[in-house]
Amino acid sequence: MSTEDRRRREREAREALFIERAHERIREDGLLGLQMSKLAADCEYATGTLYQHFESREDLLAAVAARTTRERAGRFRAIPGLTLGTRSRMLAIVLTDIDFAAQNPDYYRLTQYLVTEVVWANVSVARREALLEAGRPISEAVHAVVAEARERGDLPPAREISEEEMGLGPWALNVGMQSLANARGLLDAYDIHRPYDHLIRHFHALMTGWRWEPRLDPDEPAVVRAETDRVRASLRAAGIGEQIAEDGLSAAD
Repeated sequence: MSTEDRRRREREAREALFIERAHERIREDGLLGLQMSKLAADCEYATGTLYQHFESREDLLAAVAARTTRERAGRFRAIPGLTLGTRSRMLAIVLTDIDFAAQNPDYYRLTQYLVTEVVWANVSVARREALLEAGRPISEAVHAVVAEARERGDLPPAREISEEEMGLGPWALNVGMQSLANARGLLDAYDIHRPYDHLIRHFHALMTGWRWEPRLDPDEPAVVRAETDRVRASLRAAGIGEQIAEDGLSAAD
């Protein structure tokens, strides 16, 4: 091994250590409890060494998010090939994200924090691009499903909206509901419970508004639940879905 290769591997190992330990500190102390000097000391390095890898605390947080985003995005690769209709596969994308959020709540709090205007502005271009690239398989899955739906006639012919733009609706629903659900007590104040049930119903309302066939009435809870259960079964059979606790993450009742 050349000296250059050894140094590169040492740098990669050191960066991986910083990211792993930062994630541990976030899980234990929360986002605001993460301090660069304490993290460097925890890893037995000088603070200056930490800043050789990350220009700022925001860059470190983006690197932590990118690592988990790669794990998250990997779950979406097989969805376009599921033996389901295109509308059901779009639901599979939403359900996969809901399940990942249930299993990784700290990750969604981190990403919500990162994309706030002030924080995102302080993330370097390189770290932003790395984070966005980590999530590429998700946008590719959405693009593939929408494109097939148009080709098969499940959706009306394309007009002025692209496949990626159509993905904005479900994405906005997911991100918005995650933000509301993570704000402890906020929805309770309005007597709104089981937020992900509502997310799924709003998803179906959006799909039906787009005239995505076969249409499903979001005001028929039994039909919504049956479709959700069917798609979840397909996800589990493909090794994508996992059983999760009964905490409001099922179909609408």
